[in-house]
Amino acid sequence: MIRTFNYTFNRKTKFRTSITLIFVIIVAVALYKLYMGGFFSAWFVSLIAALMALMVLSIPRRIVLLDDKLEIQCLLDITEFDIREIASMRKVPVKDMRWAIRILGAAGFFGYYGKFFNLKEFEIITIYASEWDNFVEITDIYDSRTYVSCREADNLINTVMQAKALCEEQDETSENELSEAV
Repeated sequence: MIRTFNYTFNRKTKFRTSITLIFVIIVAVALYKLYMGGFFSAWFVSLIAALMALMVLSIPRRIVLLDDKLEIQCLLDITEFDIREIASMRKVPVKDMRWAIRILGAAGFFGYYGKFFNLKEFEIITIYASEWDNFVEITDIYDSRTYVSCREADNLINTVMQAKALCEEQDETSENELSEAV
């Protein structure tokens, strides 16, 4: 492992998470009291519990740069990028992210993650962020865009690009050795 970048929640994300949890608890208690053992309250509580469990399992925890891959680690999910397949990385200002509309995922409940639709580019993007700030765009060779939040954005970009250059150099060296052996 070369480097780890941890996600940190800002005050706004913590506030939105608290408000969401309080709202869900209030609605669940109200349904329980109003519809004692009814079908609707059981259905609602089961659905909300399942959705919250799925969301909690997808909370982004850290970005890990290994020798030849970049991992975005969530509580239960790991998204991997082969460093050689990363075409570019750049910092993205928050004003450019205002065009992202959530399709499937969380928008403030323990972060911002999931699939979003970018109205400016008319494409589906993936976001793994703990705060709506400090965005880094990762574009792979297939033109797929993933956005992560990292308070050390410049350091992340420099470290990944150095690791990519090192991997490409090692690949060229091994190819040259193979061609010389033949």
